[in-house]
Amino acid sequence: LQNTQTHLCTGRQQYEEAAAYIQAQFDAKNRSPDKEIYCHQTCATDTNNIQFVFDAVTDVIIAKNLRGCGLI
Repeated sequence: LQNTQTHLCTGRQQYEEAAAYIQAQFDAKNRSPDKEIYCHQTCATDTNNIQFVFDAVTDVIIAKNLRGCGLI
């Protein structure tokens, strides 16, 4: 995403609304309905959350490859 000033975002300047705005920007870039977008907000210093993100990415990669082989 491009660097965007927060005053360009609609809504209050709150974490939840800002996160929803950023997620909507990624969702809007998805031109293929069969393309999955995982969105997860996390703090990079929280190792449990980072592990969750890595696991989610791994799941997507494995599922995509299994679909490509016709196994699911």
